Amino acid sequence: MTERPAIKRIAAEWALLPDGWHQNVLIEVDGHGLISSVSSSSSATSDQSLGVAIPGMINTHSHAFQRKLVGRTQRFTRPEDDFWSWRSQMYKQAELLTPDVQGALSLELFGDMLANGYTTVCEFQYAHGAVERTNAEIPALMSSALIESGKAAGIRTLILPVLYQQAGFAMRPSERHQRPFVLTTPVYLGLIDHLHEMYDDSDTVSIGYAPHSLRAVGYDALMEMLDHRATEHPGAAVHIHVSEQVREVNECALATGRKPIEWLMQHANIDSSWCLIHATHATDPELADIRGVGATVGLCPTTEADLGDGYFPFAAHVAANGSFSIGSDSNVCVSPCEELRLLDYQSRLAQRKRNALQFDSRSGTGTQLYQLALEGGRKASCLPVGRIETGSFADIVSLSSTHSLSHDRSPDEIMNAYVYSGGKDMIEHVLVGGQTPNAQPL
Repeated sequence: MTERPAIKRIAAEWALLPDGWHQNVLIEVDGHGLISSVSSSSSATSDQSLGVAIPGMINTHSHAFQRKLVGRTQRFTRPEDDFWSWRSQMYKQAELLTPDVQGALSLELFGDMLANGYTTVCEFQYAHGAVERTNAEIPALMSSALIESGKAAGIRTLILPVLYQQAGFAMRPSERHQRPFVLTTPVYLGLIDHLHEMYDDSDTVSIGYAPHSLRAVGYDALMEMLDHRATEHPGAAVHIHVSEQVREVNECALATGRKPIEWLMQHANIDSSWCLIHATHATDPELADIRGVGATVGLCPTTEADLGDGYFPFAAHVAANGSFSIGSDSNVCVSPCEELRLLDYQSRLAQRKRNALQFDSRSGTGTQLYQLALEGGRKASCLPVGRIETGSFADIVSLSSTHSLSHDRSPDEIMNAYVYSGGKDMIEHVLVGGQTPNAQPL
């Protein structure tokens, strides 16, 4: 990426930098949307003025097509309705997808994400099309529909094409209703190569890898995928569903002699470029292993609650300096504030105390929680996002200093109000690469 001179100067009354709040901050942005300098200045001329500037949030786990299920899965047919019964409804929705349908629904969804303060989305794309796929053409059309919608909306996109091949452990053959997800390994790797050819020159599009889960990908296919990554795209992000359901954990242990995360640690070279989605039922030793290799746990609290997945031991993970990120997953909710407050409130309820996360008093709980999620999102996406600093993308959310919840409050208190009591109604500007996104419906 060749260096370009600053093309935009942004003045913030207050800005949340990596080391805390700073007043009268000037942010210069280059032609690639990267921050070229951050300095203190109360009198410099600027192209745009912001009130309380914070880094935009990274949505590290999204299935765009599942937005179509919102409102359609809250009628329960039997007392034991759970993730597995919900999944059958999701399969029916996936069978209806075409590139045009995928593109239209994702354009609207990405606009909603931007309005709520997400500036990067990691799209876990496994709806590859309901027709027979013998090459990468149809899957590429489905992935490109998402990517082009992201570009049209103006959101930064990490596309994670998903490898999905079987219906369960021990190489159980895929079922008819899973056909939209299934790709052979050669077709999958051809899709990865094709997307790189199309989008490697883009400032706002990146490509990663996503083995769906250990129940959907066998050992040989996983190793072939990881070999391809090591050879062709070393350091690319890898995301995988893991230990979301007790049944999945038990079936993995029965089939392999290891629980899912334990198995991954033994067979895959897990490092800080990996994001383990959910990890709801991880054991304490497994979580210690995740922290030990620097991987991130991708938490999706509103979806996990909607599906009745269970509780992730969030407070203990944070106390042990574990990395976490947040995601909208099924997109039943697209507010980063709701994800964060649910994480904290679950911990408070479980412990029956307010400071369940054991934060210190250097800044508000909302500020610290938000910054931790930013750092986890930065790691999980393998992108220079989530910070207002030189070399990072100028993906910035500006909170209104005139909103009723901002009146007579410090920037730290405004941030607390945003996380715990506000939401998109407190957002006055969203910038991606220093520019206002096209589809920001504010």
